Amino acid sequence: MSTNYEILSKEEVSLSEASKYIGEKETELTYREEKVNEFLKKHAKLDYEQYEKAKEALIALDIPRIEDQHIIKILNIMPKTGTELRSIVSHDGLVLVDETAKQILDTLKQFA
Repeated sequence: MSTNYEILSKEEVSLSEASKYIGEKETELTYREEKVNEFLKKHAKLDYEQYEKAKEALIALDIPRIEDQHIIKILNIMPKTGTELRSIVSHDGLVLVDETAKQILDTLKQFA
């Protein structure tokens, strides 16, 4: 099955970023793109501007070992508890102490 798509780069993007990118498409969306757009609208927790502000706020916390991939996952899910937050980052071997988890959750509350 051939497609008319070309991979320009491979990088993780948040649901908010993907929604922004698909919304900027200059031509009419294909059926598949429309379905993706519907999914993004339904599941993105933040609009793009809120996402950027929340991302900057998390980066400003300057938490060791928190990388862009963790921030993207955190902002896609917007956890409300320390348990939820820890389950998001634990897959990468990252362990958050209570104080760090509280800092992150307090920051997220500003954007909920």
